[in-house]
Amino acid sequence: MASMTFNGVLLEKIPRTADTTSYRFSRPPEYEFKAGQFFLMRIMSPAGRLTHAFSHCDSPTEKHVELTTRLTGSDYKNALDALPIGTEVEIDGPHGEFLFRYEAPKIAFLTGGVGITPIRSMLRCLADADGRGRIGGQELVLVYGSMTEDGILYEEELDGLAQAVPGLHVVHVITEPTERWKGHSGFISTDILRAELHDPSIWTYYIVGPPAMVAAMQKLMEQLEVPPKRTVVENFAGYAT
Repeated sequence: MASMTFNGVLLEKIPRTADTTSYRFSRPPEYEFKAGQFFLMRIMSPAGRLTHAFSHCDSPTEKHVELTTRLTGSDYKNALDALPIGTEVEIDGPHGEFLFRYEAPKIAFLTGGVGITPIRSMLRCLADADGRGRIGGQELVLVYGSMTEDGILYEEELDGLAQAVPGLHVVHVITEPTERWKGHSGFISTDILRAELHDPSIWTYYIVGPPAMVAAMQKLMEQLEVPPKRTVVENFAGYAT
């Protein structure tokens, strides 16, 4: 679908973790996108007019634009967080081909931190659309890495989506777990994928996150002998800006 440029009004700021916040903006009814796509947002700052790309965290079934980002202290992120409610920003989208494959029998999402945003868009869309278009018996596994238990973004919603989306299983991997943590710890690994997917070589993989995380997951794909045609990659270049 064709991209367009429009002015969105900041509606709400939602703190997610100590350093991560969601921002919701209005969008016109004629703006259409597919779950997994991204947009460019232009804002004014003391450093001038700044532009940043963000994945749609919102689903096409929702009525607002939502982005979720880690506040890194960059000029852009500081200006974004300082925006008063009611401020207009310029949004240009949609862009990108990180799109859900309704015909793939087994899909594993591999992500960490704010890389969850386009996956949240896809899963919310599947739940709200009642899974229309999916092949029968499709299996979905989300393997989601977070630094700590408190750092899991959208944790309660992901739990709810696991109940609402048939065939979806959510697996958390915590890098620095507390003694209370009973799940997987460390980083996403071939051992974890073999334990959760049983035969990882036959799955289709969606890999999304900052460059270092994406590179690590692509290395796992080589080790598991997954053909490149069964990997869909979204690299969050400019993650720290």
